[in-house]
Amino acid sequence: MGIVIRQSLLSSAASYLGVVIGFVNAVILMPKFMTPDQIGLFRTLLSAALLLSNFGRFGVNSGLVRFKSLLKHPQTELNSLYGLGILIVFLSTLFFLIILIIFRSSWSDFYADKSPQVNDYFILLIVLTLELIVFQFLQTLASIHKNIFSANLLKDLVYKCLNMGGILLFAISVISFHTFIILHVCFYVILITLLFFESLYKYKIKISFKPLPPKIARELIYYCGTLFISGLALSFLNLADQQLVSRYLGLEASGIYMTAIFMVMVIEIPRRFIGEISAPIISEAFGSGNLVSINEHYKKTSINLFLLGGLIYVLIIINLDNIYAIMPKGQIYEAGRNVVILVGLAKLINLLFSLNDGIISMSKYYRFNMLLTLFLGLLMIGSDIILIPKYGLIGAAAALLGVFTLHGLSKLILLKMTYNFFPFTTKTILAALTILGLLLINCFIPLLINPFIDIMVRSGLILMLFSFSIYKLKLSFEINQMINGLAKKLNINL
Repeated sequence: MGIVIRQSLLSSAASYLGVVIGFVNAVILMPKFMTPDQIGLFRTLLSAALLLSNFGRFGVNSGLVRFKSLLKHPQTELNSLYGLGILIVFLSTLFFLIILIIFRSSWSDFYADKSPQVNDYFILLIVLTLELIVFQFLQTLASIHKNIFSANLLKDLVYKCLNMGGILLFAISVISFHTFIILHVCFYVILITLLFFESLYKYKIKISFKPLPPKIARELIYYCGTLFISGLALSFLNLADQQLVSRYLGLEASGIYMTAIFMVMVIEIPRRFIGEISAPIISEAFGSGNLVSINEHYKKTSINLFLLGGLIYVLIIINLDNIYAIMPKGQIYEAGRNVVILVGLAKLINLLFSLNDGIISMSKYYRFNMLLTLFLGLLMIGSDIILIPKYGLIGAAAALLGVFTLHGLSKLILLKMTYNFFPFTTKTILAALTILGLLLINCFIPLLINPFIDIMVRSGLILMLFSFSIYKLKLSFEINQMINGLAKKLNINL
């Protein structure tokens, strides 16, 4: 766990600093200087680029991680593995671009009714998609060498600093909103350049197009194809609601919805980091047949993520009134209050199921991951199509909560039935009761007049109660170790 914790803590520190900057961007600066329509357009384009980038990646990122541990001669075959990965990504991206251009009219029709402005940025959308494909491939190379810090530093901190600069330039009328969007192409060029040197130069990664043994090549392509479908469906789970809100409710509603989504995205940050650095470790454990270590890692990750995510969820929910009070035009964005509650709960449930996706993707049952995720992705789209026109933003949030819960439960059952992996213990129940208890206690804390003071007092009190509870209940060995270490440095007897 040493490298997992070290890399995850470094990435988490950079990302939570990025969260502060991102919060200022999304909750203060953008609502103050941009209209909900403009925010909705910007977020829709970024969300669409993330969704479309799955077509170019073709599951190669996970494929490289998995097959690295299966190579019989890694010193000579690893460079060829990278080369085959690049070739697959290139061909997949080329095919995707041809199809997208052929069906451009259908793409335009999707947004034509409520969000026609999206179609003005079709070329920019393609460029952003290509940039994301390259960036994520380089991120995979760094992850294979158990380095997730640099890519996440660029993505979660440097990018948000650049974004803040763009917003401020727009605010003082140095650039137009159109130029602000175009700037993001330049931002990703900077990120890709920095990560290129980090991934290839620092680790002296070499690329070779010398053919791999035919058996490995065939298995890799088949595995990537399977993961492609699974990854695409997973993107539908995460991003379809955002696109369909723009489709059915318009860009103003999309701006409100995505601002609410942003507030709770912070809950999942630790899971992403631990998942990235755990992937090669899980793959190696499967390769050596060490299933016991995977199950132990599964349990530890579940309780730690649930506790950390639960604390963040509670802090968000108890401060919603304060957040909307300090947010410019908060009375407009308060329409997304229930979205924050429901989607935040969905993110927390996702943390509870820990490394479900990562473990299944690295196991021999990865095909089940594809079939289930494809089914749930289609279920998400169907639920959104039914619920969004009828119930608006609440319909989108409710669909996400329901499908994500079913997603986690289904994969939990598979891992229990196949490997007897199970992440929950009595500590999980105690953790859930602790989180619920904190929400109830908050109801008895009077609301102070000044929202900034109320945030500090309310959050500080809840944080102390949370820390005391999990320490005394011994819910997490790792968290207790951190508290003991901090207390020792401060000469405090616990």
